[in-house]
Amino acid sequence: MPGGLSGEAYIERCGRLLDAENFSAAGLLPYRRAENGIELLLPQEHPWNSFTQSYDPLALNVFGGKRVPRQERSTETTAVRCFLEAVGQASDAPDAESLYPKLSAGFVMWYPMGKFMLHVFEAMEQNMTDLPERFLEAKKQGGPAEEFKITPAGTKRYIKQIESLEWVPASELGPESNKVVADLLQNLLQVNGFREFLDGTTDLAKTLPEASSQNVSPDSKGAGKKGKGKGKTQWGKGGKNGKYGGKGMGKYGPKGMAIAPMMHPMVDQGYNNSPEMQRQAFGEQLYLMVQPLAPNLYLAQKITGMLLELPLNELKLNLVSSDELSRRVEEALQVLREDGVVQ
Repeated sequence: MPGGLSGEAYIERCGRLLDAENFSAAGLLPYRRAENGIELLLPQEHPWNSFTQSYDPLALNVFGGKRVPRQERSTETTAVRCFLEAVGQASDAPDAESLYPKLSAGFVMWYPMGKFMLHVFEAMEQNMTDLPERFLEAKKQGGPAEEFKITPAGTKRYIKQIESLEWVPASELGPESNKVVADLLQNLLQVNGFREFLDGTTDLAKTLPEASSQNVSPDSKGAGKKGKGKGKTQWGKGGKNGKYGGKGMGKYGPKGMAIAPMMHPMVDQGYNNSPEMQRQAFGEQLYLMVQPLAPNLYLAQKITGMLLELPLNELKLNLVSSDELSRRVEEALQVLREDGVVQ
């Protein structure tokens, strides 16, 4: 695919760097283990068809939607938003703070057609188990859903037309199933590894290897622009959308700091490559250096993605100064704590 994106579907612990950065849409797929095997929480909805500019017939689908350009910097952000937009009206519905840790314990499936990243996670809490009933009750009280709304920018935004939620046994989603399934879900069900997981022949949540340096995900909310203040973190809270708006950021340089050479040959070669190759080289080396400083590999991936948003000169400083890298890692952890990604 153009831009170096993965051209084939895959299932891994987290999305590959370029896929996770340049995705177009993302979604969530909760599952649970029952006596009859894996069950999936799916919405019954009328999917919007951009070709016909109308809604398709009612079908089972996954929770998901398109990325908000220039606002959502990670697949997790888009997936959680779309899920909450779909079920948020139900009483005691899961919130973003409770969903992010679940995503870190699950796995992802990349579907190159549409550049779609699906986050699959196990849902064991009661507020997920009886969510279909509470969703239906809220829908009855709220009346018919609007077909679209006008955004502040004056554009028309179509609202997902979800009729109900349903825990569906994976065994009922096979080739001979009489269930009406949306095109997206139908295509996802054809991915070999995912089909084996649904059939119970493998447990991807346990057998998937931990992510390698090739699979560095971007940060969960993204980093903001550089400000004018001093001593502030790059990822300061700001904006009504909870972005890390960079409310001022100090200048950090080698003055007064003991710089220890840590440059890796691969990174050194990256300086003469294209910006895309530079970024990949830096990310691979940074991930190896952040791992010992982070509580776990999932957070090491998140923090690496946040560091990659720094200006190039400051990014390079993290590769040669252990003190600077430690400080940046702690700043990133603090932001993730405030956002609920770290408990």
